[in-house]
Amino acid sequence: MNKILSGGLVLLLVLGTFYALNAADNVANTKHNLSSSGTGTYKTTSTTEICIMCHTPHSASLNVALWNKTDPSGPYNMYNSPTIDMIVSSAPQLQSLACLACHDGSIAFDALLNSPGSGNNPVNWQWNNSWDRIQAGEPTRLGTDLAGEHPVSTSYDVTKDTRFNAPVDGKVNGLPIYGPDGRIECGSCHNPHDNQYPPFLRASNTASELCKRCHIK
Repeated sequence: MNKILSGGLVLLLVLGTFYALNAADNVANTKHNLSSSGTGTYKTTSTTEICIMCHTPHSASLNVALWNKTDPSGPYNMYNSPTIDMIVSSAPQLQSLACLACHDGSIAFDALLNSPGSGNNPVNWQWNNSWDRIQAGEPTRLGTDLAGEHPVSTSYDVTKDTRFNAPVDGKVNGLPIYGPDGRIECGSCHNPHDNQYPPFLRASNTASELCKRCHIK
């Protein structure tokens, strides 16, 4: 029995390592690789570490997924429309706030809780073109006015609007919703680790396929 349990544990560890490496490989080939091996416009020459720009294994933020970034302070102007029946939060919730740590443009990429290596060593960060954050005018720099963006931090409640597909086990046709109230967040449509479907979409949007996973059209 012990041998069987030990073998199962080893298998789980191997599989976990495989999937972790596979995710890292995907990120390595995207613009979210801000390390010296990155191929995008925004990259540093100061570290080869890829994951450190968002995650840390120790002393992480309690907010999300071993988060290694300083939270942006906003305040944010949220989406509002007389045609929306679902409840939009008054501020971005954690899963979307994590994305805004880079994409609102207010905080430098290297505003990390823990630096590479031991985490305590100061790093003299050097960035390509001295750009340490998304530049003004870039479409991926959303700023703090989210009124013109797809609503996030919005409870996905089909009882308030029947023109949406019902969720099953925390997902809507494979797209995740978050929290006990089942919120739409940036990660509902975007996968930050994989750019198979640009821009980091969770599925192809050919013929509005991604949109129609939630919207009944």
